[in-house]
This record gives sequence, C-alpha cells and structure tokens, in this order.
Amino acid sequence: MTKKIAIVGGAGFIGSHLVNLYGKTDTSVHVFDNFSTGNLEFINLNDNLTVHKGDILNLEEICKFVNDVKPDVLFHLAAVHYIPQCEENPNEAIRINIEGTQNVLTACAGKVARLIFTSTGAIYSPEIQTSLNENEVIDTRDVYGMTKFAAEKLVEHHDRKGRGETVIARLFNAVGTNETNPHLIPAILDQLEEGKVDIELGNLYPKRDYIHVDDIAAGLKSLADCNSFKKDKIFNIGSGTERSIQELIDIFREVTKLDIEVIQVKSRMRKNDRKSQLADISQLTNQTNWKPERDVNLAISEIWEELKISNS
Repeated sequence: MTKKIAIVGGAGFIGSHLVNLYGKTDTSVHVFDNFSTGNLEFINLNDNLTVHKGDILNLEEICKFVNDVKPDVLFHLAAVHYIPQCEENPNEAIRINIEGTQNVLTACAGKVARLIFTSTGAIYSPEIQTSLNENEVIDTRDVYGMTKFAAEKLVEHHDRKGRGETVIARLFNAVGTNETNPHLIPAILDQLEEGKVDIELGNLYPKRDYIHVDDIAAGLKSLADCNSFKKDKIFNIGSGTERSIQELIDIFREVTKLDIEVIQVKSRMRKNDRKSQLADISQLTNQTNWKPERDVNLAISEIWEELKISNS
C-alpha cells in the first residue's frame, strides 16, 4: 500500500471523494487546493490528512508543496472542467489546464515516483458511435478537450524523459455529491430545488457513460496501488453503460416521486454535442481488477437525499 499520497485539487468534486476514500485507510494524505471551486466541507478531516492551500499557477508554491511532502504518488486533478466556461474564457483554461499541469510536472520531476493525471473521455472523436477504447481516434472539438489532450502530451513527455512514471486516467461523466460545476444533473437538481417540475434542458439526444463518483475514486486508487503496468498507461474510467437523458429523467422521477417533464430550451443547447460517449473499461479492469460497483440510480438518490437534508 502506498504510504504517502498528494492530491492536487483534492477539495474538488472527484478529489474530495478520493481523499475520503483514503481516509478509510492509514495512508498519509496531503491535499493541495486553491479553493476557487473546491470546498473544505467536502473533506472528512482525520489525523492522517493535511490540507495545504496553494495554486498550481504559482510554481514556487507547488514546488514547495512537493518538496515538503515528498509523496510516493501524486494525483493531479486540478483543472477548469466546465466546457462552457472554457469556451467563454479559453485563456484561463489554457493557463490552468496546460501551464498549471506543466508546473505540477516541474515540481514532481525526479521527486515523485508516480504521477496520476486525470484527463477526459471527451477527447475521443465524436464520430465514433461504438464503445471507446484507449486507442481510438482523438478528435477533440472544444477548448476543454484541447487543453486536456495537450496536457496529456506534456505528461507523457515527462515519463519519456525519465522524470517519473506517469499514468493517465480518462474520466467519463461523474455523478454524485460535491459537484462543483453546473453540468446536466446539477442543472436538473437546481431547478427541482426551486420547486419546478417542468425542467428546462438543452440537447436531449446525447447518450453518456455516467459513473458514480466513488467508483471513479476507487479506479484512481487502483492505479496508485498497482505494482507495475504493461506498456500502456492510459486508462478509461467509466461505467461501461450508456444512458440517454430520458433515462436519467426517468430515474429522477423514480427517486423524487415528482411528475417531472422536460422542456427543451434553445439557449441551453450546445452547437457541438456528441451523440454518444461510452467507455470501454476492459484495460483498467484487466490490469487492476477494478470494476464499477455502484450505479447512477444510487448517485442520484444520494444527491437528492443530501439536498433534502440541506433544505430541511
């Protein structure tokens, strides 16, 4: 078992679940976050956890963090994730997702044995309608995907130069508590919280691979725990199941017991929205024995329960 880990972006959506997963072990965990979107309340504090405030755009701060902590494994999860935000402010996305990643790599060079970088399944060609394996064609058509793919290339270069082993995890659509961006499911929940049952949404045709955020955390941990990898060190982390927006609405109806209807609104529609995005997760399962253990129904139930508690 890894003795000491660092989680850059550990107070965010996925990072907080990874921190809390490690909190169930005796591993020493160090979180590095600027708390621009992350929240300390997402993290279960314990004696093995240390939280450091800092920004990956500040090379001095991230270098000091790595030098002080000396982690066996570092997870790099800090990024601008929300696609509309990246499209509206590409300079910010490029700085944080590319320049910030290079700063993390510079800090880790020759000092961290394994770096695990979280990328996205959104970089695969939208023309592919079958399940996506790690060798599929890359054809990203938005700023977010472009920055993540550019960062992947920097991460691979770091490994080739012998500066430390790197592993890339391409994440699919995470669902669960602690979400920090207004993606589809938070957009539905926000409207339900306002008392609406006629839910305004954009494109209704896309199908996505929705995965419980705790399964993503377990998948990331499996990459840290793996003793050695075969040649390929890029892994999809998804559920291996694709669901339509209508199926999600049906789950919301079942969980909330509300008579929910969908209204399609032009202002919410994305011009370029891929029809399908299904992860082939066999490579990760074959190398680490990880497999998803939860479903999107559970995730939505947990979110809804938390929302009811917070409003009570």
